[in-house]
Amino acid sequence: MSEQVRHESRVARKRREARARIVTEAERLMRLKPVDEVTISEITDAADVGHGSFYLHFNSKTEVLIPIIRKEGARWDGLIQENLKGIEDPAEIFAFSARQMGRVIANDELWRWFLQHSGVPTEDMKNAVGTYSARDLGRGLLSGRFAVPEISISSAFMIGGFVHGILAAFEAANPEKAIDQIVEILLRVLGIDQVEARELAHKPLKPLAL
Repeated sequence: MSEQVRHESRVARKRREARARIVTEAERLMRLKPVDEVTISEITDAADVGHGSFYLHFNSKTEVLIPIIRKEGARWDGLIQENLKGIEDPAEIFAFSARQMGRVIANDELWRWFLQHSGVPTEDMKNAVGTYSARDLGRGLLSGRFAVPEISISSAFMIGGFVHGILAAFEAANPEKAIDQIVEILLRVLGIDQVEARELAHKPLKPLAL
């Protein structure tokens, strides 16, 4: 390995390490106090990096939340999938997953702040939880349980509807009830009849095994 390659490898490693520290410290600070009160200077001081290093990786404080919610999305999806063992109906799987993820988002201040301050980031949310939604949607389509005219359009519609619905749920008197209503609507869009969609979206939820 040439000296130049070794130097570039060291630089790349240091950049990755700096980025990781920024994300870690940003999450730690944002869970200690309201996100609005956390400054970029506080994040860079805690991460032991300069402002220039911060802006090398992120354009704003909001952007720092993207890798955080992606990580949280993966963690919670793993827990949700554990609780789905023994359930085979794709519609029930979809309903359970969406209802639980909706509750996770509604109860996490970082998710809430991100959705409320980043201009309805459908694409970012798609990257954060869209993989899991697409997986559950695909399972239902392959089995014939769901019926939609075109998968890519339907998938985009579903994630957009979910994000806007969650935003509305934040302001609802009963956010969990609002989330269940969102899921009922999504199930009906997927071709589940009205009575069954209501039953699936409102049946008692067992708590996640944390």
